[in-house]
Amino acid sequence: MTTFAVFLRGVNVGGVKVLMKDLASLLADGGFTEVRTLLASGNVVLESELSEAQAVQRRCNELLEEHYGRSIPTLVYTREEILQLAQPFVLELPEPAAEHHGYLTLCESAADAAELCELARGLDPQPAVDVLGRALCWIVRKGQSTTDPLAKLTTAQARKRVITTRNHNTLVKLAAIIR
Repeated sequence: MTTFAVFLRGVNVGGVKVLMKDLASLLADGGFTEVRTLLASGNVVLESELSEAQAVQRRCNELLEEHYGRSIPTLVYTREEILQLAQPFVLELPEPAAEHHGYLTLCESAADAAELCELARGLDPQPAVDVLGRALCWIVRKGQSTTDPLAKLTTAQARKRVITTRNHNTLVKLAAIIR
C-alpha cells in the first residue's frame, strides 16, 4: 500500500458542500484504505494499492463526479512530497512573524508552479515567492489570504489550471498524520 494526500479544490465554499465524513466513506467504499480527513476544506490522507499519484487522482475524480454529479478537481501528492512541503517554510516570514502565514499553492506539475512563480514575480510590489517541487510558496499577512494581489492571481489562475492553496500549517498537520 502507498500513502497519498488528496486535496479537493473549491469545496465548502461557493455552494459546493462536501462533508468530510461523507468524503471519507466515499473514498473508502471506492477502494482506498486508512482514509483520514483533516479540516473541512478537502484534505485527505489515504492508502492505495495504486502506486502512481495520477492514477489515484483519476480514481478520486471519478468517485467524486459520480457521487456529486459534478466535477470536483483533486490534486494528489505522494507521502514524500508532503514531508518535503511540511519542512520549515522556505521563505522567512516578515516581522512580526505572528502576523503572517506561509502559503503553498499546490499545482499539478512543477511546470505549473514555475509559471505561477514567474507571474507572481511580475506583480507590483513583487511578493516573496519560491517554488518547492509542485508548489508555489508565498507569504501573506493574516486576514488577507483572499485579498492579497498574489491570492487574486492564484484565484484567476485556478480558472485555467488545477491548483489549490493551503496554509503551510495544514501541510505540517498532514505530515504528522502520514509519518
